[in-house]
Amino acid sequence: MFAVIFLILILLAAAIGRERRARLAFVSFRCRVRACGPPPAGWRWLRRNWSRPMQARWTGDVLTIRRGLVLDRTLRLAAEVTATGVYVVPRSESRRTSGTRAIAVRLRLPDGALLEVTADRSQRAELVGPYLAAAISDLPRAPVPRSDI
Repeated sequence: MFAVIFLILILLAAAIGRERRARLAFVSFRCRVRACGPPPAGWRWLRRNWSRPMQARWTGDVLTIRRGLVLDRTLRLAAEVTATGVYVVPRSESRRTSGTRAIAVRLRLPDGALLEVTADRSQRAELVGPYLAAAISDLPRAPVPRSDI
């Protein structure tokens, strides 16, 4: 009986160590995701409410989202940023997203599904990935110089 318990503890420690190494190797940003309409084909459980915090990163034009705390589940989405670009999440929703300084971007998948991904404003460049022009869509305009009279 003692040997079985000892074996279970060793396997548990190995699983925790593997998870910690995988999490450190996945250089990413914290985000939350929600569907804008029907969920995408590979992610049937995604709903219109903001998800739990996840880790994501861009690899080329593919957004890789890492889900789960213990089980290492990744989802790769070949997405592109829609014309709206980055926008500030309204205060009424910001408590349920990535904090009070949340921004979001709307992504279109090849199957036509729309997703919204939100992150903190400090992670603007990581949020849009290769679509850097979308990162400046909601920045304030530069001041206009006064003309000499």
